[in-house]
Amino acid sequence: MKPIAITIAKALCLPLYLSLSWTALMAEEPCQGYVIETTEIPTEVNNCPMTTETFSISGTFSNANWKVATGAWEPGAYIYNGVNRQDGHSFRTIDFDVSGTTSRPKYRFTEGNQTHVITFRYSDPNTIRLEVFHNQQLIINQLLDRTSDERILP
Repeated sequence: MKPIAITIAKALCLPLYLSLSWTALMAEEPCQGYVIETTEIPTEVNNCPMTTETFSISGTFSNANWKVATGAWEPGAYIYNGVNRQDGHSFRTIDFDVSGTTSRPKYRFTEGNQTHVITFRYSDPNTIRLEVFHNQQLIINQLLDRTSDERILP
């Protein structure tokens, strides 16, 4: 009798489980960003913006090892200024390469054989994840906390 009750319970819960799983999958869309060039002002189309009416990761973030300032420069151009506080190495560039998902966007800043990736969540505008790749190999993976809303150059 018990195995039959368990089987019936599983059968009744399966549609609910599948529905919730599908909803969770549908909520996360891939980030897509591009610029529409017009004769006047270029327009950025981006479903994973750094700044919205209620959210922004523009500003300065740091920890004991890194200080990063980031923000929009113009449509389709984002500034990244990063300094390794341990050795003084700096990485400054303007780029537009957005990836990840709408719940966890990633902005990539590449110059030569080095790429810095900022990952964030819209639920936490005061924390970013910094990943640094050298020749496509991950060498840094750290969380940084907001220290200022301004893009203070490191």
